[in-house]
Amino acid sequence: MNSDKYSAYCREHVKEFRDELRDEASRALTSWPGKSGGVLFIISSLLTYLNLSASGNPYAFNTLFTYAAPILLIFLFPVSSLLFSAVDKHSRTVMDLVCLTTIFGFCLTLKYVFEPQDSLATQSELFLALSGQLNFSLLMVTAFSYHTSYRVTFVRNVLFTIVFTTLVYLVNEQYLATNLVQLAQGFLAGSIFSWLFFSRIQTRFYYKSIDADTRQHLYNQLSKLVYPHQLEMIKSGDQLEDTMPVEKGRAIINVFDVQNSSEIKHERTKSFFLDVFRAFSQICMMGYQHNPLKSRAFRLKETGDGFISSIGYPFLADDPNSLADHAISTALIMFKAFNEEVRRFGYATPIKGAMGLAFNSVQGTFQSSGIKSYDLFGEALIQAYRYEEIRKHPSIAKIINDAAALKGLQHFNILIIQEVIYNSLKAEYKALFKAIDLQKGGFTIRQDITAQCVYFHVLE
Repeated sequence: MNSDKYSAYCREHVKEFRDELRDEASRALTSWPGKSGGVLFIISSLLTYLNLSASGNPYAFNTLFTYAAPILLIFLFPVSSLLFSAVDKHSRTVMDLVCLTTIFGFCLTLKYVFEPQDSLATQSELFLALSGQLNFSLLMVTAFSYHTSYRVTFVRNVLFTIVFTTLVYLVNEQYLATNLVQLAQGFLAGSIFSWLFFSRIQTRFYYKSIDADTRQHLYNQLSKLVYPHQLEMIKSGDQLEDTMPVEKGRAIINVFDVQNSSEIKHERTKSFFLDVFRAFSQICMMGYQHNPLKSRAFRLKETGDGFISSIGYPFLADDPNSLADHAISTALIMFKAFNEEVRRFGYATPIKGAMGLAFNSVQGTFQSSGIKSYDLFGEALIQAYRYEEIRKHPSIAKIINDAAALKGLQHFNILIIQEVIYNSLKAEYKALFKAIDLQKGGFTIRQDITAQCVYFHVLE
């Protein structure tokens, strides 16, 4: 059953399997198996030469070159593949040529051995002495193959056996007749070994590919949880806790909330919120890069109908100008994206959002146990929540509504910012905001009790 599973997988991924076999054949030719085979041919040629020279065979010298073709193929292939990379693509064909030329080399050696032997007794001794070589030679040329289908390998082995049998017949018909059993044994043993060899490669390819697919799947899923630079650092051996800043810093926190979200009654309400947050996340990733780590903003979290982002920490702002200007620019882009998603949603009544921006200290942290997700904490987050919520205070709400009415707006988005952010803005952005004197109205913002003013901007 496993064999069927491996075979089916290899058929479905035949191109990848072919590439794997090509690489296997290339390694076999260039590493120790190929070099061992080449050395074996050389030693065999030398021993045959010495043996025939001692017996006075006039063709002894010729036997030094009977295996010249496979020897050249084996030792020239690594050099050729270095000089011409395209040669490496044909490694499987080269391996078949090595086996085929080995057959011709062996039969040519037999011819030189048998040629001068006239007496029947002498030939019979040679037949007996060489019977084992016939079996071994056929076994070796049929045992190893690098084709994507074992049917192809089996047909190849049958053709090699036919060629081998024909050549032996042409060299010495009686030698063939004497060793038919050895020939059959060589073919059967070669077929068995070739099947085991093919199954081994097939099984190894399956597990290697499945392991690679699993790693890729895990990588793809992990990329949904961490940033690209974190993935690269983890791949390089860094710990997760070292991939994001955890020291203290200062940042502008942007807290976004959909006004009166509980009143939205629609079957696609959740999908609408997800579309809005997806658009905000894309805005945050504008200008993202590593070394130094920077982007337009850092997406901190989604809170049902809210979205929190940080500007200036842990990612540097991609705008080299004022951090405050950059935060207002980002907020305006987010409102534009929000309005576009509202338009696509097509709800019967207007849907508007509110943002609160505060600048103060923050610090990064990884959870101490369980899933180690990255988070921020600090005064800036708490204050940003308070600035976004202050719009709900009746007196503040009246001031904002009156300002919107002067603009002719009945439904509007609200942007509320901290005094320190307003004071840091360029004139163009300052002109957008109106001030609310907190001391005059007797208001106090919790977690920012020293605040004297708050600034707001209403927009469509």
